[in-house]
Amino acid sequence: MINVESLENLPAYLMFLGTGLLVWLVGLTVYLWVTPIRELAEIRKGNVAVAIHFLAVSLALALPIQSVGHSTFNAGDMILWGGIGIVSQIVLHLLVRLFGKSFYTRLTEPGNEKGCIAAALALSALSLVVGMLNASALSY
Repeated sequence: MINVESLENLPAYLMFLGTGLLVWLVGLTVYLWVTPIRELAEIRKGNVAVAIHFLAVSLALALPIQSVGHSTFNAGDMILWGGIGIVSQIVLHLLVRLFGKSFYTRLTEPGNEKGCIAAALALSALSLVVGMLNASALSY
């Protein structure tokens, strides 16, 4: 038998899920806009290295939102602090891209349509570490 009282939290769940997805999608869209690599086009062409890195970036962008969602009861806080987390995550990605430019160029190097997997894994690990540290800084 279903406990109807447990369904009382369904609207709050849907609100937080929707808010988190919206903040994540906005962050992902901004990331795709500021990156010099056309990730989605490269993935469509079969570039495995770019696909690996894009997966890691997608997860790394979700980590700050998850952290804020775990520690707040207010959708406004989730939007504010999730947005701050996303912005700082993107800024950190841009800094990494600036200092690790040779890694990024290897993702789409000419003559290697699959990209450099080693560079993708290194950049992916860095993206996830930055996401985890960012998320821990947002835990209040």
